Amino acid sequence: MVLTKDIVYSNQGNPSIVKLLDEHDLKILDIGCGAGDTGQLIRSVYPSVHVTGITSSIMESKLATQKLDSCACLDIERDEIPAFLKQEFDVLIFSHVLEHLVEPVAAIQKLLPYLKVGGKVIIALPNISNWRVRWKLALGRFEYTEGGIMDKTHLHFYTFYTAPKYLIQPISEIELTHHSVDGSIPLGFLRHHLLHPSFRTKLDEIGCKWLPNLCGSEILMVAYRKG
Repeated sequence: MVLTKDIVYSNQGNPSIVKLLDEHDLKILDIGCGAGDTGQLIRSVYPSVHVTGITSSIMESKLATQKLDSCACLDIERDEIPAFLKQEFDVLIFSHVLEHLVEPVAAIQKLLPYLKVGGKVIIALPNISNWRVRWKLALGRFEYTEGGIMDKTHLHFYTFYTAPKYLIQPISEIELTHHSVDGSIPLGFLRHHLLHPSFRTKLDEIGCKWLPNLCGSEILMVAYRKG
């Protein structure tokens, strides 16, 4: 996670993260906050929340500072934690950042001292076993992309079943309490032309519940810090 000047991840924020929060989560540290879009989305739903971001991109930090309460620009794997971050947070968010790190477990452990006992670690990851990736592999295609599941900057790949094994189980201080996916079933032509949106949504929910490793494009986990 080396400091960079020109890389910017900007979007509409991750609504899946917001769904995992509640009114008791008042102080949040968003690690790999990008341009601050998820933090901004959180604050639009919970106006009283204080969101601090961390990014390794200089340009992202300038954008995030305008949307969050504060933002630190640092390499979380190499740099020391600055003094203003050494406080007690209710939530640590790792949204689509751990797959970019050399030692993701070590990064989580480095920040755990700043999470209160009973606080949440929220993790979002791309699912490499999603049906779209499987279909491309069946056709003999394994190609990196500029973003998404096959982002060329990903150093690690996870499935619904391996994510807890590799990221939660090695850390004795936390316990997994939520494990789900967000995604869709392979409806193809039917999805866009024949099915009513509400029926389509219901089918996607069923698929993600019963076949998470196939239908999920995003893996979602919540772990609580034990006392």
